[in-house]
Amino acid sequence: MNYIIKTDKGKYRKENQDNASISFLGDWSLVVLCDGMGGHYGGSLCSFKTIDFLFDFFQKRFDKNINFDDKKSINKWFNAALSFIKKSLKKIANDNNDYEEMGTTLTAALVFNLNKETYIFNIGDSRAYAYNGLLHQVTIDQNLLHQLVDKQNVDIEIAKLHPDANKLVSCLGPNKTMKCESFLLKGEENLKYLLLTSDGVHDYIEKPVIEQILQDKKLSIELKCQKIINVAKKNASKDNLTVLLLEF
Repeated sequence: MNYIIKTDKGKYRKENQDNASISFLGDWSLVVLCDGMGGHYGGSLCSFKTIDFLFDFFQKRFDKNINFDDKKSINKWFNAALSFIKKSLKKIANDNNDYEEMGTTLTAALVFNLNKETYIFNIGDSRAYAYNGLLHQVTIDQNLLHQLVDKQNVDIEIAKLHPDANKLVSCLGPNKTMKCESFLLKGEENLKYLLLTSDGVHDYIEKPVIEQILQDKKLSIELKCQKIINVAKKNASKDNLTVLLLEF
């Protein structure tokens, strides 16, 4: 199993508030991407610390011998990890009031390396995609746009016109409203790639274009990642850009 992480500050941001990384334990891998909230002090710190706290909890509190199809126990573990992260972020905010409103997205994939069984967890509007010859978006953006469409049956083209369409309705932070959604990719689904992206990427490149890049056998996984970022930047991305590509 190979992986590549590419991140770019972009043309318009003063700092890169995205973070992505991977941690290994026994036959398991945990890949994570976080996008710190722009416009709030501490976005970069929040995304960095969230990954740091999650990996610490993974290394110390995850049972590497757990059965890969024990969905209940794995979800219970991740919920405990989120509680640990939130408590740790609250401590940072209590020590420095400037960090009270910091927040981040969190998209994580827990992979059983022996059969590709993959548990995906999502908070916010970063994304996970699965590729098996075709590209499939796994996660659902937790923003006002999808809340209007899914819960209020507003036509998506009308919802896109809302001035706060991209506003998050769920994120991770010391004082943020959070909803974690989970998804399961079965090992027999013939996964070739798992792709995590921040919104600075997927808001500025169409899904079919990403699919074509992943289908190009002439490109290494590193060049695939770089091309995805380059296209998004060419399309005038105004945000930080991060791609994590896992090759099975």
